[in-house]
Amino acid sequence: MSIPATAFQRPPTGRHPVAAPSPLQAEPRPDRLMRAIAVVLFAYVWRIQDAFPILGKLQLPMLALAAALAFFVAARHPARRIRQIRQPTTKLMVALAIIMIIGVPFSLWRGHSAIFVLKSYLPNMVFLMLVAASVRSVRDVEWYALMNLYGALIFATVVSLFFHVGSDGRLGSLIFYDANDFALVMDCTIPFAVYFLGKEQKKSRRFTAVVALVMILTAIVKSGSRGGFIGLIAVALYVLLRYRAIPSRVRLAVTIAGIALFLGFASDKYWSMMGTILHPTSDYNYTDSEGRMEVWKRGVGYMLHNPIVGVGVAAYPIAEGGSDLALSQQAQGIGFKWSVAHNSFLETGAELGIAGLAVFVAMLAVTGAALTNISPRGKWAPWVSRRETALAQMLIAALIGFSVAGIFVSAEYFAYLYFLLALAVGLTKVLRLRAAAFPVAPPRINVRLAPRTPIGDADLSWVSGSIESSIRGAAPKR
Repeated sequence: MSIPATAFQRPPTGRHPVAAPSPLQAEPRPDRLMRAIAVVLFAYVWRIQDAFPILGKLQLPMLALAAALAFFVAARHPARRIRQIRQPTTKLMVALAIIMIIGVPFSLWRGHSAIFVLKSYLPNMVFLMLVAASVRSVRDVEWYALMNLYGALIFATVVSLFFHVGSDGRLGSLIFYDANDFALVMDCTIPFAVYFLGKEQKKSRRFTAVVALVMILTAIVKSGSRGGFIGLIAVALYVLLRYRAIPSRVRLAVTIAGIALFLGFASDKYWSMMGTILHPTSDYNYTDSEGRMEVWKRGVGYMLHNPIVGVGVAAYPIAEGGSDLALSQQAQGIGFKWSVAHNSFLETGAELGIAGLAVFVAMLAVTGAALTNISPRGKWAPWVSRRETALAQMLIAALIGFSVAGIFVSAEYFAYLYFLLALAVGLTKVLRLRAAAFPVAPPRINVRLAPRTPIGDADLSWVSGSIESSIRGAAPKR
């Protein structure tokens, strides 16, 4: 089975002159496997079964994952073989799972840790592999990005309509995410909306992006999350200053519109809450024994006391319940909150030890480095067009949002993170296969001109045969 050509032009060399790019229809359309994975995305990340309880009764997440696995096993496309996604990101993900499993017998809550690995982390691994392995072309990455934006729009709309801000100025009673979690996933989705604002996108997609952006920003205001606000600033700065694949006028317009929206919707109480960021020492998170600063200090202690295996995955609250402060207050008849760390990095270190923290940080770092290489001056420069660069920068911005907002939220095992990593792996896979099918002689190529002369389809039959041959390890023939 040959891989349909993707919309790119072959590098200009003496042997192969550049031809006009082929239409987008040359790329394969989403199939039943991708549609099943999209349902998994809606269930795992956007919790559609919580918004519509009937879907929960039908066990939608389990059924969607089972269908996706069945379709994947039946797939025969050579680009969808598991070996095609053997990248540093996936290897580190597997290493993190091994560290979790090794630590289960030493966990403070062995049964819960074992169940968490089986029911939470392993499904996230499968989700990542399905998304990354199912990608055949850049169009597939775009389609998943669009489905993600639709999911965010539905979720933000449901929250805005049916969940209200409490007397404390924050969203309350959310079913799965709390206010801080919700703000984090909204931060990570903003770059997806910005991507579909590009002038090359269909009008319907640009309209969807505008509506989604309005709903997302409104939802972030309603969340009342200070960590989400800081994450939003980080994403906005990246979009404005570094998201160069999108025209500067579009980035500037989005930034100005976002500021105007915040000024219009945010109440005085909201700005008073955000103002406490500038005075951290007067906030309860700094002064209270159950505030974030004290929780973080104890978390560092758990990590240093258990540097090899940690306290066990998902066992941070048990460590809190057994801390000296908790035992002291309980002896006095005073209640104590068995809290999570409210910090993705610290919680990983406390639960999985120093090695687990190192692997987790490395997983984010190598993914970011791989995406940085998808640029006019990166490793894949001769095979990269503005389209791939824009997608890479979209994912970098999303990972920045996760990393910054994740300092204030325990989100290290969120399915959304593994979806972002999966898109990065899939995009890198496409470029690697493209490079294998079209080897370029470096002396004959001016890399700096590559983005202005994007790689595309001149001879569709030769493109398909070349990519498939490179996957199978054979020399491409004309």
